[in-house]
Amino acid sequence: MKEKIIVAGAGHGGIVAAYYLAKEGYDVTVYERGKEGKLGHDQGDSIHLDGFEKSGIPVPEKWYVKRTPIAFCLPGTDLEPLVQADSAEAYNVEIDRNALYEHLITLAAEAGAKFVYECEVIAPIILASRVVGIRTSMGDFYGGLIIDACGLDSPLRTQLPESFRIKNSYGRYDVLSAYRAYYNRVEGEETPALRYQVSLVPGEDCSLSWIVTNEDNVDILIGAFDSINQERIDKYLEIYRKENPHMGSELVRGGGVMNIPVRQPLSILVADGYAAIGDSAYMTVPIKGSGIGYSMRAGKMLADCVINDKDGLLNRESLWQYQVDFYKEIGSQAAILAIAKNAFPMLTVDVIDYAFREKIISSEDMELFGSEQGLLKVLLSLKISELTGKAKKVVTNQEIRKLLKSIAKNVTKYLIIDRSFPEEYNREAIFKWADNYDSFFESIKFKANEDDEKEEVKEERAG
Repeated sequence: MKEKIIVAGAGHGGIVAAYYLAKEGYDVTVYERGKEGKLGHDQGDSIHLDGFEKSGIPVPEKWYVKRTPIAFCLPGTDLEPLVQADSAEAYNVEIDRNALYEHLITLAAEAGAKFVYECEVIAPIILASRVVGIRTSMGDFYGGLIIDACGLDSPLRTQLPESFRIKNSYGRYDVLSAYRAYYNRVEGEETPALRYQVSLVPGEDCSLSWIVTNEDNVDILIGAFDSINQERIDKYLEIYRKENPHMGSELVRGGGVMNIPVRQPLSILVADGYAAIGDSAYMTVPIKGSGIGYSMRAGKMLADCVINDKDGLLNRESLWQYQVDFYKEIGSQAAILAIAKNAFPMLTVDVIDYAFREKIISSEDMELFGSEQGLLKVLLSLKISELTGKAKKVVTNQEIRKLLKSIAKNVTKYLIIDRSFPEEYNREAIFKWADNYDSFFESIKFKANEDDEKEEVKEERAG
């Protein structure tokens, strides 16, 4: 008889895993604190097609939308926006969050998965170093595998014992606090030429935001790498309305603040009887915070791993293949992007201005970033002549040289760790690798600037 599977939280990756496992005859139940038909934030999402194609989830054709090129702006300057190169074949899936949940839940339910709503997950139940169940507002439930899809502040992951070696907390610059809202369009005002504008605000505010003009509303996101308060929200709304007369003041939908993980994935995703997925495992694109596509793909990987566990052990060793598949296909590239993201606090207006004006970052580069292929593939796609030309411009600007030097040094350090990733299960090797991975990312959060300054002083003295 196949093991009972519990999915804690109706995260996208957890539902995809439930769908595939239920199809194979597993007894799968999803426990979700939200109300039926009202899951997730009140917003729409633009999801890369990869998420659906590689997870095998069917997509209704009506959701296919030609991707709108993103215009990257630098507020307070006369700099022309850097517009993402348009591609005739660039399509995304654009869908309302509620509709996506309904689609995934319907697939899983038709396959045999059960859903229990308004049931808050409180804590893991652990017996002899194995997660055997969940404590909820409706009582205790037990299963052979607990899939943690509870999100960023998962009450499961955050209460696992230290001996599991699964990081249960996050730090500064690991999360983007974002205000997301839709406002009415002012009648008679023209649609701007650039419908999707992303603004970078380096320095003290260290934030980013966007304004997307839709047919019947204006979509606003105001984000910051620290807590965001009403004063900051009102400040940016006023700026946006002044620069965009077509944006009204009537709140159409949304209007809440959410926390989005923008860090590297967990170093260890599994334990005996436990697997983390989605935001519970920080499965997002670290620069953009988008995680639905990654999570859906991970859901298929996890289900495949469970199905292939013919002995039904569902322990760390048999679940390790899930982590191997995720790390090789997604996690490693996401970690490299996290290195680039961690340099964001070092950016200044002058650095971005110079990079845009001198075309060190081009429209074509932004198109590649938008493809979610990862930083390495972006670099590998550049021709030698392009790299040489960019290098000449970089060396003449001290700030950019310093920034890129820091990123390059950290990427090199990470690639050494990457090469030692244990694809075969070995408890000691896994724990050693995870310690190196976690220590590395902790070290680059606050010391990158300081270390570079020390190196520059040494170089000056040596010169």
